[in-house]
Amino acid sequence: MFTRADELWLEEREGRFPLHVLEFYWDGFEPGLHCYDSAKDGVEEFDLEDVRFAVSKRKTCIGYFDGDMYIKCPDNSPVTTFGQCEKCSGESFIPYQECVFDPKCDGELCDIAFCKRRHVLYLAFYDTHTKIGMSSTKRVEKRLVEQGADAFSIIGSWDTRKKAREAEKQLSAKLRIPQAFRQEFLLQNLSRPVDGKGIEARFEGLKRTMSEAHHLELEPLQWLDKYPIDLPLRKAPKLQDTWGMHRGDFVGIKGKWLIYESGDIKALSLSDLPARYVSRDEF
Repeated sequence: MFTRADELWLEEREGRFPLHVLEFYWDGFEPGLHCYDSAKDGVEEFDLEDVRFAVSKRKTCIGYFDGDMYIKCPDNSPVTTFGQCEKCSGESFIPYQECVFDPKCDGELCDIAFCKRRHVLYLAFYDTHTKIGMSSTKRVEKRLVEQGADAFSIIGSWDTRKKAREAEKQLSAKLRIPQAFRQEFLLQNLSRPVDGKGIEARFEGLKRTMSEAHHLELEPLQWLDKYPIDLPLRKAPKLQDTWGMHRGDFVGIKGKWLIYESGDIKALSLSDLPARYVSRDEF
């Protein structure tokens, strides 16, 4: 299998990258990236507007926070799907990580508050395209900002995470509303003005259907329009591999995508950075 010279060069150096990415987050409509700096032995904020960094292929457990104290993973365990190993996840969040997607119980098996917590279902609008999703009541708007939605409406609430997940699957099937979109599909929207009237019309139609067929009352439509990016873009950005070099002029951030220009308009999924290592020293 052919490997490019720059990939070999990067692979040789990524073991020395000083910054371990811990989390990508939104504070309102302000995005941020926290990294553990091995040289300073502390957690630092990474400047996302300075698009001049390399990202590792390897991923190791991010550890966890105990209050304000950051605890490194004692085994520096390799990870794949999740940012934490099972040991660190069990210490800080949830012992069975697959339950993030499909809860096994209502909390009676694991006795975890997260699983017993009340959850809501929502309709998220990406321009006039709609998906259904689930979130805890405490962070529903934050979750929709993380996903880059243009607007949303809460469908209703369920006593536990498992009950909400089951209702999500049932409504998705009955209404033929997807639970997710491909990233490339959503990135196409960034090159088109948001059709506000189209979203409102779609919402009103779903509101009637939900009420008449399922006896569910949608909450008023809420708009998410303060992302730090000027839209529409002149063309749809091309999604880049996370691993590798990223260099260009900062355009903005919406949802999980960092948009930058370097000969072309490009998109990097910031949600794929946690557990990887980054460095600016390679430029």
